[in-house]
Order: sequence, then C-alpha cells, then structure tokens
Amino acid sequence: MKRPDRLVMAAAAVLIGLLAASPGWSSRVFDDRVVGTLTATPISDDVEVDGHVYHVRPGSVAAQELHNFSQGQKVEIMLDGPADSQNSGVVIINLRNDS
Repeated sequence: MKRPDRLVMAAAAVLIGLLAASPGWSSRVFDDRVVGTLTATPISDDVEVDGHVYHVRPGSVAAQELHNFSQGQKVEIMLDGPADSQNSGVVIINLRNDS
C-alpha cells in the first residue's frame, strides 16, 4: 500500500481548514449601537436620531417600546447590523439619563 505524499497531506489539511465552519463567524451577533438625541417624534416604523433615520424592525422590542419616547430625549439604539447599512434595523431602544 502506497503512503500519501506529505505535500498531498498538507494540501488536504489546508483545504479542510478553509472549508470548515468557523464558530466565531457563525455565531456572530451584531451589536452596533448609536447614541444621540431623538430629532423627531418616533413613528411606527422609523426613529430619527441626530438627524439620521433608522428603520425599526417589526416585532422587535424597539417596535413595542417606541411609543414611550419623544423628541428631544437622549437615547441609545441597538441595530441588527452595521450602522452605515440601509439593511440594518433598530431592535432595541433605551433612554439615556447621562448628559
């Protein structure tokens, strides 16, 4: 029986490493936060913080709590993706009491 060549074994190990699922990426949780002042009264599907409009995810905690906030309050919002992506949505909104 012929033994596998070292080069073939090394190439196979590299290939397995590249194709294996990475637990770090597969379990990544987006945790992008934005802190600022509500610059408009929140409506059912949008919230405006420091002049930037963010879409609120339907059924999220933010969607349920949105009616408790008003213009001028300082808030922290958590998004389910990068803050600069139009596909990201607000999932949590919290009132900030700091100055």
